[in-house]
Amino acid sequence: MQSPDMCDNMIDLAFKNIKRQRSRTALTAVGILIGIAVIVALGSFAEGINSFFQSTLELSAGKIIVEQRGAGGFQSGFAGSDITDEQVAAIGALDGVKEVVPVNMYIESGLGFSIGTVVIGINPENSGIFVGQNIGLYSGRGLEPDDSGAIMVGKNFADDRGLVVGDTVTLKDTDFEVIGILELSNNANVDGSGMITIQDMQDLLGTQAYQILYVVPYDVRDSEKIASDIIDDDDSLSAMTSKDFARTASDVVNQIRLFMFGMGAIAAVIGGLGVLNTMIMSVLERRREIGVMKAIGATRARVLTQIVTESMLISLIGGLAGVFLGWVASLILIAATGGGIPATVTPGLAAISIGFALLLGVGGGIYPAWQAAKVDPVEALRYE
Repeated sequence: MQSPDMCDNMIDLAFKNIKRQRSRTALTAVGILIGIAVIVALGSFAEGINSFFQSTLELSAGKIIVEQRGAGGFQSGFAGSDITDEQVAAIGALDGVKEVVPVNMYIESGLGFSIGTVVIGINPENSGIFVGQNIGLYSGRGLEPDDSGAIMVGKNFADDRGLVVGDTVTLKDTDFEVIGILELSNNANVDGSGMITIQDMQDLLGTQAYQILYVVPYDVRDSEKIASDIIDDDDSLSAMTSKDFARTASDVVNQIRLFMFGMGAIAAVIGGLGVLNTMIMSVLERRREIGVMKAIGATRARVLTQIVTESMLISLIGGLAGVFLGWVASLILIAATGGGIPATVTPGLAAISIGFALLLGVGGGIYPAWQAAKVDPVEALRYE
């Protein structure tokens, strides 16, 4: 077992060795940096989308989400879904249905580095369906059924735009007065959006239809049956329970993660080959030095560990820089899309990325390290 002093000396020596050829070391680290930055940038979107789905899942737990078959879903704001009052009444008459809550959405993506806008149209008496039951007001008052030209906003929505109660929000050339700001809920769907009455939203969109329905059952155990009844009764509609949504969300996130690791792995493996090349050159240039180390008592294990430590340090430097660059890239793209693309660099994603960088360092260093460990000290001392 190596002593702490020996480990410290090994790390100090590794730093000195990788600084000998600064340009070559820097280029090698850049190769790792690019691969890890790709993993972090793409991975942040996978994590952000996962957080978005989880927030939506919390809102839809125990409920059935109904939209017109073939509509765009959450990501497009349910564009193309037009549900009529007759369909709402028919669903409300089904056995086991406690309540049907119509909802419309207005989504305006930010341009350049502006902030995107998401506003929900809902009957204020049913606002708990979207906001939740335990979220209070930070300031102002809540939305009421007879409010016209009024908007209640989440804390992040207000903070991002510098809004206070009494200010105006303009949607499609129509002004709405901010009458209330919700407390921070840590739910991105709530904190980053606004809410107006369903009538105001229909006027804003120029329609009398609804984009989605939240169907609340008397007993959540009947959700699957009610969803099936809705589809059987009207084949122009699709009905999704929280279980269906969870499965769909999981499939989407897993596909994104697979794509992320595929793209990142290709870039990172190229960087790993750079590490391999650098360490092979380093071993060849230091053949005589390695012979001296072995002549004065360094074991094969010590030499092997020394070379692998150097390759891991190069990869660690590239990995840390790559995590930072990937994080910055994700922030830039979020700003450029006005928050339209969610992204979250989690500690787990950063740890996986750095771990992958270290693995590349081990992979790129093991062969040259093994070659160095096999060096014959007598022959090495003759090496010019």
